[in-house]
Amino acid sequence: MSTPAYEIVTIDETKKWLRVDGTAMDADIELALAGATASVYAYLKRPAPYSESDPAPANVVQAIVLLAGMFIRDPDIADAASWQAGYPPAPIVSILYPLRDPALS
Repeated sequence: MSTPAYEIVTIDETKKWLRVDGTAMDADIELALAGATASVYAYLKRPAPYSESDPAPANVVQAIVLLAGMFIRDPDIADAASWQAGYPPAPIVSILYPLRDPALS
């Protein structure tokens, strides 16, 4: 799934949450943010992307930033062996589970 035009979280917001100053890591953060956003959409199986008229709730924003931070802080994803296949890491699942449509699972 490609990342929609509407940005749920901007790079500047993500940098603030991750406590990153400057622009040296912008490309890495953009890649991590795109991957995290796509992963969240895939997990939620949401039929339509979030938009300005239907913005993402705070827990979706939190999950995207947290997952992007995991990608940035551990680019080799050393702890990926503990993740359940086909699912994001447990903290992300815990945040997003109430929003997932079980009928689409």
